[in-house]
Amino acid sequence: MKKIPLIASISLLMISSCEHEINEFYLQNNADYDIFFGYGFEYATYIYPDTLFDILHNYRLIKSHSLNVDYPGEPLEEIISLTTPRDTVSIFYFHADTINKYPWEIIRRDYKILRRYDLSPQDICTLKDHQGIPEIPYPPDERMKNMKMYPPYGN
Repeated sequence: MKKIPLIASISLLMISSCEHEINEFYLQNNADYDIFFGYGFEYATYIYPDTLFDILHNYRLIKSHSLNVDYPGEPLEEIISLTTPRDTVSIFYFHADTINKYPWEIIRRDYKILRRYDLSPQDICTLKDHQGIPEIPYPPDERMKNMKMYPPYGN
């Protein structure tokens, strides 16, 4: 029962860090190849900072040089505050060839990811475009150089 006021406080703090609630965001693939993305705030069983991902049933394709809109169903701040105690969402990117070539057990065991972003709601707010909607690019751009990711920015 004590969690409800704490969660409400965290949600209000995070919402106040952005002008508006984040009800949608874009994932931009700027690479010359197709990628898949998945995140764990709703479907995976790990909790940040445990970045070993479990089976992500909800990974989706983003074609080369295209934009994918995602609607988590509820404001992102609320989902993060309810499911991840560290105020962080991890977004995993996989090369499409990796998903098509290897079984999930090998992808997970060998950590066959292109990149993992560990983003706070404030990080996501920083990535808002001119329409006020966050646009999360792959590969990371200069705005992301101080954000948590693996491998680190520039590598």
